[in-house]
Amino acid sequence: MSAAGRPYLRAGAGGLTPLSLTAADLPASLEAAYGALAALQAAEAGTWGGWKLGGTNHASRAAFGVDRLYYGALARGEILQPAPGATVPGFPLIERKGEVEIALRVGAAGTGFDAWCVALEMPASALTGLPGLGVVALVADRCAAGALLLGPLETGPLPGAGARFAQRVNGEMRADSGFDALTGMPDTLLADFLAMAAEHGAPVAPGHWVASGGITPCLGYAAGDRVEILLDDRVVIDVRIGV
Repeated sequence: MSAAGRPYLRAGAGGLTPLSLTAADLPASLEAAYGALAALQAAEAGTWGGWKLGGTNHASRAAFGVDRLYYGALARGEILQPAPGATVPGFPLIERKGEVEIALRVGAAGTGFDAWCVALEMPASALTGLPGLGVVALVADRCAAGALLLGPLETGPLPGAGARFAQRVNGEMRADSGFDALTGMPDTLLADFLAMAAEHGAPVAPGHWVASGGITPCLGYAAGDRVEILLDDRVVIDVRIGV
């Protein structure tokens, strides 16, 4: 059990040393985890700048045994728009890995989106035993929030259904995937998330970024790796992985 005997909930940055929990250390249910996190996050609404979705690709649904998306909040400082060649993320994470996603910016009315970009989502969790510990643990851990790297902003239509997304690491093409990796198109997944977040009272606000789920596999990196993210053979993110 976490401090003062309360169930584990990660409100701030992730730890840099492994953390072992049991079911007794966690919220009693998924709904309890969402409710407790919504209360914490609403009390510090200015801290949050976005959200990351899980259970929106076939791999994560299989890994966690779910048939519905789940989500976690991203702090403003965890959302970056790096310049080409920048070293990222600029703060330590317990893991170095990443997957290509489409990120969408919530529109002014709090529904739909008014911009989008290709993004590199870098999850990081100190929890040991995932995914065996279950989706409640993952949600309580802000869905392994690490860093979200945004590519150039776009305001036109989303890429077509045949778009290809790739990761090139140190000049080697290591992943090449399409929207068929997801359980739905990003705009549909965003709508599903906004409805679910409203049910839980999560403080989603216009301007927040929503990372809609991994299109490519999540690849491991080493410090110093050059990572290029491509959309249909065009490089949109080009960064170095920091220590």
